[in-house]
Amino acid sequence: MKKSHLTILIILLILIAVYFIARKNRPVEKEIRFFAADSADVYRMEFYTPKDTIIVSRTDKGWRLTYPVDWDVNEEHLGFFFSQVLPIKTSSTPMSEDTKMFSRYKVDEASAIQVKLFNKNNKKTDHAYIGNGTNTAYDYGRKNGEWKTYQFKRNITSLVKPDIFLWRSPNITNLKRDQMSRIDVRYLKNSYVLTVSPDSIIYTDSRETFTIPMYNRAQHKVINALENLRTWQYIDKGTDKYAASFQNPDCRIVVHLKDGKTKTFTLIRKEEPIPDAYEGGPDKSVEVLMMVDDKITPLYQMTGDFINRFTRASGHFKVEFD
Repeated sequence: MKKSHLTILIILLILIAVYFIARKNRPVEKEIRFFAADSADVYRMEFYTPKDTIIVSRTDKGWRLTYPVDWDVNEEHLGFFFSQVLPIKTSSTPMSEDTKMFSRYKVDEASAIQVKLFNKNNKKTDHAYIGNGTNTAYDYGRKNGEWKTYQFKRNITSLVKPDIFLWRSPNITNLKRDQMSRIDVRYLKNSYVLTVSPDSIIYTDSRETFTIPMYNRAQHKVINALENLRTWQYIDKGTDKYAASFQNPDCRIVVHLKDGKTKTFTLIRKEEPIPDAYEGGPDKSVEVLMMVDDKITPLYQMTGDFINRFTRASGHFKVEFD
């Protein structure tokens, strides 16, 4: 090898060595956990803004939404909080240490979502302000009483938002076919009974009795509607104004269970005016409201398809396929 080539090779090796040494010694950004508590420590969580408040508590029956209503918690959303929010990390170097920047990063009291976490002894472990600032790709947070604002690498405001729609479980009941012995249905044009056994369902009304074919869609729609009874829309206030309508409902369903208990579902159709309806279009919308076990509050807003599944003539239950 020529001396000039050897010199070039030596220089190249030195440069490569310097590169890797510099890379190895390059300072690594240190990350820290933002929240002090872990999932085992948390027994109550409060999420609030100046307009809304949600409280979720650990009870003897598991996690429940305890304010503004007492309700089963949305387990999926709760899981997102524990897996994506609580362990979130941020750089140990804050984005800002200037209190004048709170409003810019939406971590001031007027804009932020405040998160408070409490342990089993009702001791507060965390109090944080979470906001979505000038760059919507990132969220920001600060701890109560501190001036440092930290940047998160992903959006978490949507997971701590005090929106009852997110935290309230959509499940109304948890009925299964093998729990049912009889389904009594009364609607404006007829009434009938479905007698449920493990391998068949018998239809009975004032005129006829027959065994419903195994693959009949009408019976499967009835059972499926009861087994997957859920909604995202509730009315918690002002429900008394509907009480008179429930005295003469469009449909009433009583499910008799094998343990001797019953579940009652009463449905009405209500017409509501459509604000700013366009010319030639409908000026009213039809809502289906459901009362459970004769309790006027809350009411559940259901789809038109739900009530249609139960208000069918007997002929729909006779055909194998329709």
